[in-house]
Amino acid sequence: MPTDETKAVLDHHNEMLMAGDTDGVMGDYTEDSVFISNFGGVVKGLDAIRGVFAAAPAGGFPGFEDGVEHVDGDIAFVTWQAEGIALGTDTFVVRDGKIAAQTVVLHFA
Repeated sequence: MPTDETKAVLDHHNEMLMAGDTDGVMGDYTEDSVFISNFGGVVKGLDAIRGVFAAAPAGGFPGFEDGVEHVDGDIAFVTWQAEGIALGTDTFVVRDGKIAAQTVVLHFA
């Protein structure tokens, strides 16, 4: 997948997450998607991933600030911070316009 298409998926994902639009966020995944984190382990599929995002603060993360973003082809790495989170990192693998795999690490303040 071209870098600009991966970037478009990430931009949509971030916009939906910050708006607190769980349905919009879930539109970025498929039933085969995998989400791996240091706070929930491995979850697979739309229902399990929806549970992760349903637990996120309504309206996004207060004090959210973007960090670095590196995108190359179908792989992306981003860092960010928010109130209570000193550092968040996400790695995405995007295929056919959807997030096939995502890893998240949160370091709490």
